[in-house]
Amino acid sequence: MYTSKINYGQHSSVGLSSRIFIKVINLTANIYNALSIKLDLEKHNFISWSSFFKIHLGSLGLKHHIEEKASSSTPDPEWSKLDDLIKMWILGSLCDSLQEQVVSTPGFAKDLWDHLENLFHDNKDARAINLDNELRSITIGNMTINEYCTKIKSMADRLKNLGSPLMV
Repeated sequence: MYTSKINYGQHSSVGLSSRIFIKVINLTANIYNALSIKLDLEKHNFISWSSFFKIHLGSLGLKHHIEEKASSSTPDPEWSKLDDLIKMWILGSLCDSLQEQVVSTPGFAKDLWDHLENLFHDNKDARAINLDNELRSITIGNMTINEYCTKIKSMADRLKNLGSPLMV
């Protein structure tokens, strides 16, 4: 491993690998603060979750890990470390049941990303029909007007995330 010493003043010397490790810890904390959405099959929120995730990866110059296949079957060790870190970020931003379902996905971050995307697009039409029917049959019951409107808005957003916006 490359551990060149960088001098930070008269009495301070920190190895490059230590600085990278500290940076990685900070990046990990930042992604969990920035990504307040947990990906959940029940909430049909892949589009909003993936948008937030891509923005964060883009801000770090790491979006290519989920958009492009690795250039070789054995990429360099530093690339692999970053890819594993991104896989940890992805897994850490999933609801528990989804995390259990995909944690053993083999391959790189791109493979995990594609697996998640496919899970959300499988049976998309059937889920959209069920959600649309549920939305059209909702009654106010004991809800306040605000709760009722919030529920309708949430369901309409979920339909939109399934690629089937509400037609009024």
